[in-house]
Amino acid sequence: MAKKKGGKKGRKHQNRQQSEAPSIDETEVLDTAAATTQPEEITTRADEDSQSNISSTVSEVLGSDTQEKRKDSKFYKKFKTQLAKFTADGYDVSRLESMGETASTSELKGILDAFEEGIEKNKKIKDEMTQLNPTGIENELEELNRLLADPMQSEAASSKLIAVKNRCKTNEMMATLDSMVLSSLKPKVEEFKARLANTEDSSSLEIEYNELRKEYKETYAVEGVRAQIVSAEPGQKPEASKSRSPMMVKDIFLLYKDGRFISHHTNRVVSKEQQKELFADLKTGRNFLRSPKYAPQKLNIIPVDSRYILVQSGRFTVVIAITEGSVDPWSEKIVTKVLTLMEKEDQMELKAWNGDVASLKSSGKYMQALLFAFMKLANKGKQ
Repeated sequence: MAKKKGGKKGRKHQNRQQSEAPSIDETEVLDTAAATTQPEEITTRADEDSQSNISSTVSEVLGSDTQEKRKDSKFYKKFKTQLAKFTADGYDVSRLESMGETASTSELKGILDAFEEGIEKNKKIKDEMTQLNPTGIENELEELNRLLADPMQSEAASSKLIAVKNRCKTNEMMATLDSMVLSSLKPKVEEFKARLANTEDSSSLEIEYNELRKEYKETYAVEGVRAQIVSAEPGQKPEASKSRSPMMVKDIFLLYKDGRFISHHTNRVVSKEQQKELFADLKTGRNFLRSPKYAPQKLNIIPVDSRYILVQSGRFTVVIAITEGSVDPWSEKIVTKVLTLMEKEDQMELKAWNGDVASLKSSGKYMQALLFAFMKLANKGKQ
């Protein structure tokens, strides 16, 4: 029986050859693996980017479609109609229009409500503006009007109004301070003006301002102004007869202390032409009651052309007399006496007079008595 070649010995040799086969470098294996997996990763990332681009495109298409649907909605059309109406009414809708481009339906409703609420607020601001004196605040009012054109800025307009009102009040206070010319109070007035000019809120100085006005008025009454106030004392040396003429009182008006008219007394017939002049003199005397030059319960003399307007008050009433000729030094004492007697009799009614002339039962007789007293004084002066 023939033996097969390559028996045990042959198999051993084969095994030895297989075990001695050259080994593969581990680095090559890793590189091969990396080379094998890299294309898969690139493919995955490309897919992800593609999916992202698709999603973005889909969102853009859907968003654009949603935007078109919103613009075609009934409420959006109503919103555009309202914009046109607001524009026709003179309002600035640019801010509102910009907000409406991206807002949802519910947001649009809120925007419209806020705009209409701003319109109502701005109407109230405009009403308050009509009560302001525009002198000296023209630029501030112009800026405020620009804010009022856009109701969405009503809060800013409200803040601006407060600043404008404060400026207006400051200007009024400054004008009054400028009229305070007494030398004894000038340093105090100038110091207050400097502080007022540097104060944003004039109301913080209002109490001090009122006290300064009161002090000025009292000081003025004490110091007097010779051109306007005559403190006539009986017995003082009269002027030379050549330079004086008897005082003729033509008309007497009786007013309440706040300027309300009570009665008119005269001993002559007044023509229509004379009435115009007469009531102009009455207006002058009444306005003088609000002047810082006015001295209560003193004889105030206002020269007007060839005549004088005499103004003198008691506790509750004021006498205005229209005279010609030289003012008699006894005038103040006579008026004081008549007013004291009259106010004593009608004191209860005069304390809080309600405007009823008939309730002042003594006023008529005392004014006639005053007119008669001046006539006697004039006759005495002629002698």
